[in-house]
Amino acid sequence: MNTGFIRPDHGSRPTSLRRACKANGEEARDRGDGPTTTILLVSHMMEDHTDLRRLFQRACWQTHEAYCCREAFAAIAEQEPDAVVCEASLPDGSWKDLLEALSRRVNPPYLIVTSHLADEYLWAKVINLGGYDVLAKPFDAEEVRRVVGLASEHHQERLIKRQAERERNDKEGGENPPASP
Repeated sequence: MNTGFIRPDHGSRPTSLRRACKANGEEARDRGDGPTTTILLVSHMMEDHTDLRRLFQRACWQTHEAYCCREAFAAIAEQEPDAVVCEASLPDGSWKDLLEALSRRVNPPYLIVTSHLADEYLWAKVINLGGYDVLAKPFDAEEVRRVVGLASEHHQERLIKRQAERERNDKEGGENPPASP
């Protein structure tokens, strides 16, 4: 079925577990001088937490967990996750509610939606509204590590670019103060 949507480039690169750990600064973190990859897992299903926690631990990623939107909102306010992996439907909301809350942040993490009913329609909706990708259940370990690893990598790259821009602007602002009226 051709929906006319083209899969964005961020979902097309294969990522091995070793590359995912390295790309997300895990070697640097182990030395104590790099970022730690942090994933927020939001699902009301215990099996999602069990399966994904195991996969994330193998990838050397720190995991925070929430079981509903309310808990996820609180976790996002306290933490700066690199990616949020969210079940499509939650007891008190949906992935759209979470995406809206994330969009209000200065450096929002990428949102990845999970569902048993993952199809082109859901994928297109998630992408068009600003989400990162969709993971189908039952989870494929390599696909989960690839998608979450790339989302984390892109978030960290975006943070580094923004920091470099701020430093460049500060430097330029310090050398050339604004003219007085």
